[in-house]
Amino acid sequence: MALPRTIRNFNAFVDGVSYFGIVDEGKLPAVKIQTEAHRGAGMDGPIGIDVGMEALASKMSFSEWVPAIVKKLGRQERFVFRPAMANPSDFGAVPIVATLSGLITVSEPGDLKPGTPSKLKISMDVRSYRLEIDGELLLDIDLPNAKRVIGGQDQLAEMRRAMGI
Repeated sequence: MALPRTIRNFNAFVDGVSYFGIVDEGKLPAVKIQTEAHRGAGMDGPIGIDVGMEALASKMSFSEWVPAIVKKLGRQERFVFRPAMANPSDFGAVPIVATLSGLITVSEPGDLKPGTPSKLKISMDVRSYRLEIDGELLLDIDLPNAKRVIGGQDQLAEMRRAMGI
């Protein structure tokens, strides 16, 4: 019987600095194609037409207020998430590398309560996103440069060529 692989653990880096043991949680961007509904003559219903991508966002939660992270608000930074996926039937690990660049837009300290952890959450407006699983590049998205490579196919190459860029 085959069992699903699960994320067993992860490490997170901000601008090349490891926050192993300090980061509690990370959220990768949801990748969504923005569509515009179109219903032409003779069609029985509307269909979505690809008009670009929706905004990409990422979050990271720290188990303490890290001064170096708070200072990154309003700056272009790089997040790297490195989860390891494992099968419950063996001791192997499949590496995942998610590299994101963008603007740090939110620095949110947790509530102040005696005897509770001092959490810090930061959010990023993602400009570029690369996702590799076991060495295979699945996504390479660069919004400002109109690059959208999914599964090895650059979906916007002809569009850039037509625009002369």
